[in-house]
Amino acid sequence: MRETPEKMGKVYLVGDSITQGLGSRKINFQKELEDRLRGEFEVVNLALTGTTIQYANMLIDDNEIIAADNVSFCVILYGNVDAQIRPNRSGRLFRLIPSRYRKNGMLMPRPFYSRSLLKRLGQLIDNLGRFFFAKMIIWLDGTEQWVDIATFSAEYRKFVNSLTERGLIPILCSTVFIDEKLFHETPNQYELFNAEIQKLSIEKELIYIDFYQLFKRKVSEKGWGAYFNHDHFHPNGAGYGVMAREIARAIKLSKPKLIEL
Repeated sequence: MRETPEKMGKVYLVGDSITQGLGSRKINFQKELEDRLRGEFEVVNLALTGTTIQYANMLIDDNEIIAADNVSFCVILYGNVDAQIRPNRSGRLFRLIPSRYRKNGMLMPRPFYSRSLLKRLGQLIDNLGRFFFAKMIIWLDGTEQWVDIATFSAEYRKFVNSLTERGLIPILCSTVFIDEKLFHETPNQYELFNAEIQKLSIEKELIYIDFYQLFKRKVSEKGWGAYFNHDHFHPNGAGYGVMAREIARAIKLSKPKLIEL
C-alpha cells in the first residue's frame, strides 16, 4: 500500500555518475528502487557526476539531507571516482592534447555507441583517440588519483557520523567492479578503498553492500556486456536492476530494527 507523503520515509542516494546516471535521460536505478519499495519511501537522488566523498559532506553542510518524520536512509555510493587511477593532468603532455580530450571524463572509454553506422564509426574513432592519449599521458607523465585513501577514509567517516547524528541510517556500499584492461591499476585501488568502507561498517554495525564482489562474480559468469555498458564501468539496465534489488533488500532488512527504537 502506498503511504501518504507525510507518512513516507526517505531514501537519499549520494554518489557520482554511477548513481546519477549517464546521458540526457540520466538512466539509473532510482525508478526500480522506488518500485521495489512499493511507495513506502520517497527516493531523493542527490548524486552528481564526477564528485567525490567531499561533495557528500558539502550536502550535509548545505542541509540537503534531512531526516523525515518516519524512517530515513542514506545510501552511500562513493569511491568509484575517488579511487580511480587516471592519466596525470598536471604533467607535460595533458595541456598539449586536443581540448576535447581535456574535459572531464574524455580520457575514459565511451559507455555508449550510436545505432547509426556512420555515427558509430565516428564514435569508435573518438574512443581510439581517448585510449591513445590516455596511454601516452600515463607513459610520459604517470597517473593521478583524485582522493587518497587516508583522506577518503576520514571524509567517509565524517559523513557517516553526520548522518547518524541527524537520525538517518547509512547504508554503505562498495564501488562497482571495473575492468583492469581499460582502467589501469584501478581494481586494486577499489579493493583497498572497499576494505576501508567495510571496516567502518563493521565498527558502526551498519549494512554494507559489496557490489564489487557481486558484479565480479556476475561478470565472470556472463561477461561484461550482461551488466555493464561498453566502458565496463557504468552499469547497464540489468546492472542497475541488480543494484536496485540489493539496496531495496538492505532497506527492508534495516527498517524493522529502526521502527522498534
